[in-house]
Amino acid sequence: MRGCANSMKAAVIKKYGKPSVLHIDKVNEVHPNTNEVKIQIYASSVNPVDFKTRSGMLFFMSGIKFPKVLGSDFAGIITECGEGVTDYAPGDEVFGFTNAVTKGGAYGQFLCVNTSSIARKPTSLNFIEAGVTPLAASTAYQGLFKEGNMSSGMHICITGATGGVGHFAVQIAKAANCHVTGICHSHNEELAYQFGCDEVFPYDQVKFENVNRQFDLIFDSVGKYGFFTCKSLLKKEGTYVSTVPSLPTMLIPLVPSVLKQQKARHFWAKSNTADLISISQLSHQGVLKPFIENVFTIGEVSIAHELSETQKVRGKIGIEVNF
Repeated sequence: MRGCANSMKAAVIKKYGKPSVLHIDKVNEVHPNTNEVKIQIYASSVNPVDFKTRSGMLFFMSGIKFPKVLGSDFAGIITECGEGVTDYAPGDEVFGFTNAVTKGGAYGQFLCVNTSSIARKPTSLNFIEAGVTPLAASTAYQGLFKEGNMSSGMHICITGATGGVGHFAVQIAKAANCHVTGICHSHNEELAYQFGCDEVFPYDQVKFENVNRQFDLIFDSVGKYGFFTCKSLLKKEGTYVSTVPSLPTMLIPLVPSVLKQQKARHFWAKSNTADLISISQLSHQGVLKPFIENVFTIGEVSIAHELSETQKVRGKIGIEVNF
């Protein structure tokens, strides 16, 4: 297939549904536009947004045009540069992520992306490690620094501390010299400490509202609790940040600042070179490393989606793209 000029292989869906709708098929080969590079994909991953897109939960954004090549995270090697590209050349190893809902594409042999959304792959990570990192680590990085204004010495609470986003958030917060409280299941308590948590409260043993702490920032990495549940645990000028939109997090910013001191925010991560470089630097420093619970081949991607949908995965699921 790699020698065929007009088609390539990809894991696609021709309708929304269960993981079984994913299958390997031929699709039109992609070609780079201006300021884009064509990447041969070596690794990807499964994020919640990927299986939510596949299931049709987000059809109002992903549309009804099929077939669709899913997958957002990627790590691979540039094979071709479009017009205007000067910072990269064929042979460069890069990583990044696409908008999983509206673009996807990482479950294919090749992917074309704008150079503003990629960075060179960290030499400290292999392709699988780099392939599971971009979206989850960028979500953690942007949620803590850009939305939460995290700074050294803060007391940070991270829910889902052993999940895909959460385990990166713990490591990033510790690297910023913050005191980190992790929330996770008791089965994962030891792992949360290994990631760097200073203390851990198992949600199946301690009701979150009863945690006797006050936090500068609560990063609800799994959108489990919501602002009003967390409000009493925030300091007077504390911030709640969630990766899942809710009515309170959308309405609180509209309240005049004179009437509120605590802040609530939700956001979606966007791939950009600057943040990916920062993540790469943390990796080089040895303070940020993905925890990979399982690795599947692209032919087993439906199994990977099934596992991800249990929402009990610790760390990340890797996809080896080896057509």
